[in-house]
Amino acid sequence: MARNGTRIALQLALTALLLLGALPAQAQPTALTTDQAHARDEAIEIFNQGKAAFKAGDYDAAQQLFLKAWGKFDREPLIALALAKAYDRAANLDKAQIYYEAFLRLAPVEKDFAKDREQTVKRLLEVKALLASRPGVLKFQGLPSGAHLVLDDVPADPDTNGEIKVTAGTHAVRVTMDKREPFVRPAVSVAAGETKIIDVVLMAPVDPSTLPRDYTLTWILGSSAAAALLTGGVFGILTLERTDAYNQRWPNGSASKETLAEFGCTIGGTEPGCVNAIAEGNNFVKQIEFRRNAMFISFGVGAALTAATIVAAVKAPTIDKSPNAQLKPWWQDLRAYPTLDGHGGAGASVSIAF
Repeated sequence: MARNGTRIALQLALTALLLLGALPAQAQPTALTTDQAHARDEAIEIFNQGKAAFKAGDYDAAQQLFLKAWGKFDREPLIALALAKAYDRAANLDKAQIYYEAFLRLAPVEKDFAKDREQTVKRLLEVKALLASRPGVLKFQGLPSGAHLVLDDVPADPDTNGEIKVTAGTHAVRVTMDKREPFVRPAVSVAAGETKIIDVVLMAPVDPSTLPRDYTLTWILGSSAAAALLTGGVFGILTLERTDAYNQRWPNGSASKETLAEFGCTIGGTEPGCVNAIAEGNNFVKQIEFRRNAMFISFGVGAALTAATIVAAVKAPTIDKSPNAQLKPWWQDLRAYPTLDGHGGAGASVSIAF
């Protein structure tokens, strides 16, 4: 405690020196124009009315008159000092600090103002210390009956206005209630004398079965599966067409008489037309094999995509439009992980983060 007291005293002494140095008075007032001189005279007249009201104990009227005088001419140190004292007496320390500092800036360093400057510096230090020691206020709005409030890991009970006084700084807020999602604010900053409003929203837990689903991937896979199956069907038709043509020209794998005659080839002959006939038969076989293979591949891909479509439909992510929900489709959460060969792989997960 003694060490803290010494430190505070040193801080106040340093602040006093800074005030005297950082808030210098005007060296010499500049000459006023005719309009400025007229405004100053009006301000002094209103200021004197304010002084009379102040002495009579009508501090509200005095404050209004001083403000009016300041509005007329804001370069008169005595008006600033009067406003500072009026706000100080009304416990409006924030405004008092502003006008105490204004007085120190405007008041010339001379014998006539020496005492006022000394007293102002002392009171300004006190005002700043009081302002720094003021608690902050957390005001909870929408806090339902039956909710449990925990402030910095300690149960807390707001007053009838939903307010709790706290030290200036950062605080953790957690509100819980049966059959509701917790309301959490891990870092709420509040300054000295500040009132921070916190709107508490306790949401009911979301039943995933009632939420709409995102079938984007399902549609993509389904369309691809349909295209693959359609392609397989086309190749199947082409395969049948080419097989039928082959069977007509090459029944049982041998060229028909018509085919031989067309190429000018006799059975068992070695004419050049026979070479061309054999080439045609081989070409038929290659075309049939290519189309059949393409058909099988297309149907295989279509079957795999159909299975993937079914899986995607079952695992379609839910869509929650509530402000506290962040939903991530499972196919968008691929993460690289090291494999035995060191080249890495891919994994997938389903996540619904609240």
